[in-house]
Amino acid sequence: MTTEKTLAVYCWSPHIQAEGVNAVLDNLQEAGVGAVSTTTYVAEPTEPGPDARREPPEDGGRGLARVIDRPLWGKQEQFLHTGPAFEHDRSLYSASTLYEPPKPNDLTAKQGHVVADFISEAKRRGLKTYIQLSPSGRPPQREGLTREQLNSEIPHLPDGSAPGERMVHFPPLASPELQAYNAAMVKDVFEAYPDLDGLLLDRMEQSVYSFDDAFVDFGPHAERFANENGFDFEAMRQAAQQSIDGLSSLSNSDLSTIKTNGDIPYALAAALRDLPGLAALLNFRSAIASDYLGTLRAAADSVRPGVQLVPITFPPPISLLTGVNFSSYAASADAVMIKFFTMHWPLIVTYWTESITNANPSLDSGLVARAISVMFDMEDEPSSDLNDYFFPAPEDPHRAGTEAQARKITQATAEAGTMPILPSVHAYGPLDDVERRWRVGWETGNSGMWVNRYGYLSQEKLDLLKRVTN
Repeated sequence: MTTEKTLAVYCWSPHIQAEGVNAVLDNLQEAGVGAVSTTTYVAEPTEPGPDARREPPEDGGRGLARVIDRPLWGKQEQFLHTGPAFEHDRSLYSASTLYEPPKPNDLTAKQGHVVADFISEAKRRGLKTYIQLSPSGRPPQREGLTREQLNSEIPHLPDGSAPGERMVHFPPLASPELQAYNAAMVKDVFEAYPDLDGLLLDRMEQSVYSFDDAFVDFGPHAERFANENGFDFEAMRQAAQQSIDGLSSLSNSDLSTIKTNGDIPYALAAALRDLPGLAALLNFRSAIASDYLGTLRAAADSVRPGVQLVPITFPPPISLLTGVNFSSYAASADAVMIKFFTMHWPLIVTYWTESITNANPSLDSGLVARAISVMFDMEDEPSSDLNDYFFPAPEDPHRAGTEAQARKITQATAEAGTMPILPSVHAYGPLDDVERRWRVGWETGNSGMWVNRYGYLSQEKLDLLKRVTN
């Protein structure tokens, strides 16, 4: 990816289907967009049900107030029947005995061509084109698996138990099955769409939405990786368990001493300098993610050497916990996109607060919430009232601080060296708040900005996007 500033937009395929390839691209080019991405699924409207996918997504059940700005087949909230946009080459997936690609269905033949048409037309118009994949998500499982096989793909906490409530149920990133499946998917997509400039790898990292996510994985896949790469697995496991156990001795006075300051992005690292076991754990998580990215790089190069890979990750300092090492990623990535999906940030505060206060009911939930917001540098003025941390409705401004967001971009850019850092700023929210967040992303970064996603770009927001980036 070039270092020139590029404006890019993620277009989920149902909006392309509903509005038409040329209509979508006309709107985006008028706004100054130079790159687009889409997905490998197509959809059609259906009734609510267990197999229906909601657009917009529920986000752990907390985002049900959300609606899209551009009606999808006439509705601002739509339930969808989905199917793969192309027929996968199933021979590529033989190395994964647990996972298999989605099978073609009625939509594949009827609507699958829309994705290929979109990529081809965008390319003809001179736009960069990308497909977005989710290498940390749980792939479709093969039929007939035993309980033991299924359990092997559940991450473990340091005491050997499975994590509790999670917003996203990631498998272990060190799983050879997961990595083999997604290496095959990378090859499959590049072969199916030869005009692609690259792939966006969403959540190319460990999860962090819930408190338990910060303390996985200590299962057999992770232990094997540790032994093969010189990490003291038992020391890391003990340090992680001691941290969890230490919640019982945490007091409200401890939380009251937490301050905010301009150097907060790496306050988390400073807090760990005297805890070598936890510092090793963070390096371990990073090593797993970087190694996995290298596997996907090799898969991509086996089809089209030098094609672009762009991991999508949390920004600093959250990235410390998710295992993102921007300088290490530069060995396999052409850029890294850091997500400013700021409607999710209050959910992280809420989930973590609920877990911590469940473990230590003597703690004031407001003080815990404030401490988490400070630790992850989410706000310029954090609150001490847990009720302030909720999934924003369409008319609610996002709590994410203007200065806090700028610090994250600056920190990631400093770590990445010459590799571009691309803020991905969500278009969800009221117009004035969207403008505030877009201006941070566009003006602080030096390589450009992605916007997620086309479905939130009303004509008013398209006009705003053009003003912000020109």
